[in-house]
Amino acid sequence: METHAHGQVHWYPRRASVAATKVLQVGALAGMGSGFIMAAWQMVVAAIAQNPTAVHGIHQTLWTPPEGIWSVVFGVRHFHGSFHFIPVFGGIVGHMGNSLILGIVGVALLTAILGRRPNPVAAAAIGAAYGIAVQAILINWIVNTQKVQTLYSSTPHWSWWVGHAIFGATLGLLSSVLLRRNNLQPPEASLAAS
Repeated sequence: METHAHGQVHWYPRRASVAATKVLQVGALAGMGSGFIMAAWQMVVAAIAQNPTAVHGIHQTLWTPPEGIWSVVFGVRHFHGSFHFIPVFGGIVGHMGNSLILGIVGVALLTAILGRRPNPVAAAAIGAAYGIAVQAILINWIVNTQKVQTLYSSTPHWSWWVGHAIFGATLGLLSSVLLRRNNLQPPEASLAAS
């Protein structure tokens, strides 16, 4: 706590807490928006590609990406080429939950690297790199250890790299816009104004 000549009292930990709360809020919102864009990308690519999956007789469709997510946890019997409500709904919920968490982590990293008012172009570029890193770690090192790779084969392999780059770039751009709109200023700028 610090008192200035005008008798104003500033509580710096409170300001840091408000900034952390904003980063959490922006991360959750930007993560959900980015996750939606990525999900749409993956589903459309799978519907167009219609390549065979890792499961004999099942080809990529609009529904294989969310069912692939669900089948990572609940098994290959939940992976179909046609619409089944529980695997599709569960996969979408799982994907959006992951997007929310990865969005918060991503925005925290972006603000640590670029500050609380990141430049949109730099945020999109760093976000894309973050998305590609998520692909390498989450999909290639963790999920691809499945005996039958339902998720990775639910869309063309290349689309996962592009999809995660899209997720990250969108996350960076959205978070930059939202952080600037929320007018988060560094503590030095708000102190100078008081």
